Amino acid sequence: MYNLFRKLNSYFLITLVIAVSARNISYGQEINYSAFGIETKDSHIPRGLLIGDKAPDFTGYDQTGKQVELKKLLEKGPMILFFYRGNWCPICNRYLSNYQDSLKVLTDQGFNVVAITPESIENVENTVKLHNLSFTVIYDCQEKIMKDYDLMFNVTKTYQDKVQSGHSVDIAKYNGRDVAHLPVPATYIINKDGFIVAVQFDPDYKNRASVKWMLKNLGLALQ
Repeated sequence: MYNLFRKLNSYFLITLVIAVSARNISYGQEINYSAFGIETKDSHIPRGLLIGDKAPDFTGYDQTGKQVELKKLLEKGPMILFFYRGNWCPICNRYLSNYQDSLKVLTDQGFNVVAITPESIENVENTVKLHNLSFTVIYDCQEKIMKDYDLMFNVTKTYQDKVQSGHSVDIAKYNGRDVAHLPVPATYIINKDGFIVAVQFDPDYKNRASVKWMLKNLGLALQ
């Protein structure tokens, strides 16, 4: 009985470490959400999904107007799914360019690459042209995908003013909305059965999944 207890306890600790490290957040770490534009007063704080969760199905339209369904894409193989904020964001622009530059390395291993964004379809088209993107970009027109993946948050007035001042962008209008919402720019690796096998989630929008991280974790989706 004692040995069984030790094994169960060890299993719990290993599972906890994996789950915490996958989210790039230290256990017990205090996060200043407002520093990253996340409203916390009477507002939902996004936590993201975890390894082992079933990826919520979605249907959307890509930059060519083609309907895209998660379940149909997964019939062709595993997926790298990531979220970005908009082409007003310099970090997102660098990130999108890096994805495009590394796309062949990822697709050669049988992976679909799909990006989800809250920016309006007109701005999606501008983003695709700006970076010559050849992977799928979906405008989350009903904000449902961001919600289902528990990534969407209300943007603080302070951060909205900062973006307006620094980039001359009204986030709500840029997204074709009355209220400013953004996603935590998370990345999920999803196997062909629709389960999440790797997660990069960090409220600090400056921290993104590197190509090195993706290549390191792609094998998990092929097991």
